[in-house]
Amino acid sequence: MGDFASKGRTVLCKSCNRPIPQERRWFPRQYCSRWHKWRHRITETVGNILDSGA
Repeated sequence: MGDFASKGRTVLCKSCNRPIPQERRWFPRQYCSRWHKWRHRITETVGNILDSGA
């Protein structure tokens, strides 16, 4: 596990594109904060509702 964390792998936040250093191997973080996670979910849901209604 420690070997993976020392590689310095980063992923961009899906909401703000900020680089997020990854410490976990099996479930990498996709968002830099909980608020960005909820904001992304809300915008995806609203976008899907508007697309299906038109």
